[in-house]
Amino acid sequence: MFEVTAASIRSAAYGITIPAGEAVDAQLDALIAKAELRLVAAVPSVPSRIEEGTLAVELVQGVVEDMVLRVVRNPKALRSVGLDDFQATIDNSTSTGLLYVSAEEKALLEPRASARVGSIRLGVPAWRVPGGC
Repeated sequence: MFEVTAASIRSAAYGITIPAGEAVDAQLDALIAKAELRLVAAVPSVPSRIEEGTLAVELVQGVVEDMVLRVVRNPKALRSVGLDDFQATIDNSTSTGLLYVSAEEKALLEPRASARVGSIRLGVPAWRVPGGC
């Protein structure tokens, strides 16, 4: 749908090595398809706005990549890991292992309201200010 591929996920996986192979690519493709469906469910206007040219497809591709990478980075949704004297806590906000559109991502993709207030002028006209004509 948005031309995100297993190869683009690998290139966006900053510091993570994703194994190669057909089985892994099939899993990535399934995650990509699910992410795209969830993204459109969260912001239904995305496909039409891409087609109109009012939303950059690269922005949408980045959001889909980030959604998939949340799962790839932490597929078991671990929050804390311990082994003997070693303890590590995984940041819940970025590594939940869940496939979702975050509030920040949704805000990036939602249509922006116009800052224009129609034809109403704000302020006092110059002719109403003493000495302003």
